Amino acid sequence: MGVVGSAQAYLMNKLGYEIIGYDITNRELDYVEPTSDLSAMRSCDVVFVCTPDDAVPEVVDGLVAHGVDFIVIKSTVPPKTTVNLMRKYGVHICHNPEFLRERYAYHDILNQSRIVIGKCCDEHARLLVELYRPLNTPIYVVDPTTSEIIKIVTNCLRATMISFWNEVHELCRVLNVDTKTVAEVVNPAKAIGEWEGGDWGTRFFGKPFGGKCLPKDLQHLILALESNNIPAYVLRGVHNRNENLEELLVKSGRL
Repeated sequence: MGVVGSAQAYLMNKLGYEIIGYDITNRELDYVEPTSDLSAMRSCDVVFVCTPDDAVPEVVDGLVAHGVDFIVIKSTVPPKTTVNLMRKYGVHICHNPEFLRERYAYHDILNQSRIVIGKCCDEHARLLVELYRPLNTPIYVVDPTTSEIIKIVTNCLRATMISFWNEVHELCRVLNVDTKTVAEVVNPAKAIGEWEGGDWGTRFFGKPFGGKCLPKDLQHLILALESNNIPAYVLRGVHNRNENLEELLVKSGRL
């Protein structure tokens, strides 16, 4: 019943369901019937696992030992975790990641940007789709490994963008340029997702970027950073990755 578990319980309560909560810290919530007995979970239609990722295998083991045969993992776990646990225990397990900010978890759980269901089977996918349908938000049903990757990639994209803009901010500070003005006009969401064809990055799977503008301007920004004694960690990585991919494709005859 931490950030994710308490938010999920809050959502289920708002949707009109009865909730049983198991927590090793014995945390209590007004809208949750607490239990210290995992076997009580057998009476639930859906059992959500909302623990830290390293505790998921142990929790699943305990639930299976107490007769639970349908489990939904909300924890962020490494790819293939859900599939491997299904194979190990022979039970139905879905992956249903959360996209919550810790400080605004209750708001975000009621106003979700999208629902991702990594299904174990069509029957349980339909059950979860019906569970979330009242939220009137896009629902994506995929396989569990795809679901696990979606969650991790979402956060890694955000982490990369934060580091990218920190590099830009350092250069702007040295050159006495307002980073907020740059960011406002660049408008990352539209520059990546809409303008000049949109889908930048996702239109080029497996292909290096080329042409006249991207390589040239990448070098301009790297030079501007490094000539002002600012390490271009992110942009050097972008350059090296592109060069490496181009080299591999040339060697394989695919470019």
